[in-house]
Amino acid sequence: MTYNSPYADLNTPNRFTLALRLAGQYHLDVSQIMFTYLKVAEPILQNQSGRTISPTIQRKIDDRFTKTLRALAAGKDA
Repeated sequence: MTYNSPYADLNTPNRFTLALRLAGQYHLDVSQIMFTYLKVAEPILQNQSGRTISPTIQRKIDDRFTKTLRALAAGKDA
């Protein structure tokens, strides 16, 4: 079974559309979504060679990004 990232569009020209949807879902600003994704992905991708992101690496990014979004959203409610 192939892994389909729920955040794959953040790596494409469609990033703003997905960031806008996620901002509404998590009650965050679009810029927070985009910056957070870059902040989460960058250290993981530093060790990756090539131009494509492997499914294993993408899943790792997605897991950390989801946890970070949830933490940011929870912090806004506090």
